Amino acid sequence: GHALIDSGYGSEADETLALVNRALNGSLLDRLLNTHCHSDHMGGNAAVQKNHSVQTAVPVGEAPLIDRWDDTELMLGYADQTAERFHVDATLSPGDQVRLGDLDWQILPAPGHDPHAIVFFSPDERILISGDALWESGFGVVFPALRGELEAFQLTRETLDRIGKLNARAVIPGH
Repeated sequence: GHALIDSGYGSEADETLALVNRALNGSLLDRLLNTHCHSDHMGGNAAVQKNHSVQTAVPVGEAPLIDRWDDTELMLGYADQTAERFHVDATLSPGDQVRLGDLDWQILPAPGHDPHAIVFFSPDERILISGDALWESGFGVVFPALRGELEAFQLTRETLDRIGKLNARAVIPGH
């Protein structure tokens, strides 16, 4: 089936749906997976769920936050963002493997930007879908005020070291 990783901002949900529908050319979206649950990655989840009968999977540490809609832990208030509540059907844990298209993807931990963040890595093709662990011109913003300076930067360093060892030939960054 067809899958989407991260749905973008809720305020851009119409654009996200238009792009998905154009790409699917009449087919339905089957799965929606999130690298982490900040509003710019899961804000469109509710709209996608309303328009497609998708199974939605989030990182295992994010599922309880979504279930109780924890504004603080989801950083909605901190980032002055909103998102419409959605439901979680499954979780993604480091060490899991998912099949997307014709490729098997490893789920790897990527804490730092978000403590529960994950990345998707295809070892056969050496492609990394990095969420916000990597941006186009660097790595994702770190929030030391929320997580503690030492912990936030140490986790980010460990994530960057882990990514560096993958020897990816292509990276699809979060931003």
